[in-house]
Amino acid sequence: MTPGERNAILALLNSASVTEPTRRALVERLDARYERQFFDEAEFAVLRAVAIRLVPHDPDEMDLTGTVDHRLHSGVGDGWRYDAAPPDGEAYQALLSALPAGFETLESVAQDAAIHAVGISHPHAFEDLLAELTEAFMAHPLTQYRFGYVGFADALNWLYAGPNELEAQEEAYGPR
Repeated sequence: MTPGERNAILALLNSASVTEPTRRALVERLDARYERQFFDEAEFAVLRAVAIRLVPHDPDEMDLTGTVDHRLHSGVGDGWRYDAAPPDGEAYQALLSALPAGFETLESVAQDAAIHAVGISHPHAFEDLLAELTEAFMAHPLTQYRFGYVGFADALNWLYAGPNELEAQEEAYGPR
C-alpha cells in the first residue's frame, strides 16, 4: 500500500462519516499482522502460497494467511460447517497435506493444477477456505479503497440511491 493510499483510507476512516465502532474495526484490520500460532511453519508457508493463488494479493499489504491462522487459534468460527466435515482447522490441515511436497515453490500453472485436484478431493474444506480468504480480502480497507467502495461510511445521510450516481464523498475516495 502506498503512503497516498494509506493516507486516503485513514482520512475517510477518521472522518465524521464513519462511526466509532466501524472505525475501530477497520483501522485494526488495516494493519493486522498475526504471529503464526495454529499451523506449523511448513503448513503456514503452503497456506500462504494457496492464499496468493486463490485470492491474488500482496501478503505484505494484507495478512490473509495470518487472519485464517489467528481465527483457528482463537477458536472463533462462523457458526456452521458441513455435518460430515471435521472442524475447520483439521479440514484445512488435511487439504494442505494433500498438496504436493514443495507446493509453494512450484510454478503457478502447477500450483493451480494441484489446487484444482485438492478442490475435488476435499471440496468442503476447499469451499470453506476460499470463502474465508475471499471474505478477509473483501473486508480489508485497502481492497475497499481500491474498489472505490465507501459503504462502511456508516454515519452518512446518503442522499442518492440511483445507479451511476455518486455522493461527493464517494467521488473523492478511491481510484476510479
